[in-house]
Amino acid sequence: MARVLAADATLHRRYRRADGAEIWLFLAYFAQQQVNSQIHSPRNCLPAGGWTVTRLKNETLALGDRAQPAMHMRIQSQGRAQDVVYWFRTPRGTLAGEYALKWDLVRSALARRPTNAAFVRYNAAAVDSLALRELMSRLGAPLDAALSSVGL
Repeated sequence: MARVLAADATLHRRYRRADGAEIWLFLAYFAQQQVNSQIHSPRNCLPAGGWTVTRLKNETLALGDRAQPAMHMRIQSQGRAQDVVYWFRTPRGTLAGEYALKWDLVRSALARRPTNAAFVRYNAAAVDSLALRELMSRLGAPLDAALSSVGL
């Protein structure tokens, strides 16, 4: 997956609560988006991996003291349902959709501004959606600090 993704840096973590809930965090950083080194969309990658998207919606998350735009997918495979929440971060802000990300890239490239970006994805079993929201809220500030350190 890392070779196909072509990100400059990735972070993949599993968090487990005492009650057994598991939440996964995936973060990919692209120092400069260009041909063969652009952010891949879960809307394409997950179905290609055998998952069926049963719900897709734009939403605003409450992460600590701020509102966070995000895409929320419910996916299913072999009787298992998962919630996937993701967004993109560029120097100009946080974007929930793939079209907004592409438009941001085009505008930045035409203006000769940096095209660096990050992809943030959380996922957990659908039955653990409350644990998923709690972890996203807890990691909001540290994640923002990490992304700020690379100009995002």
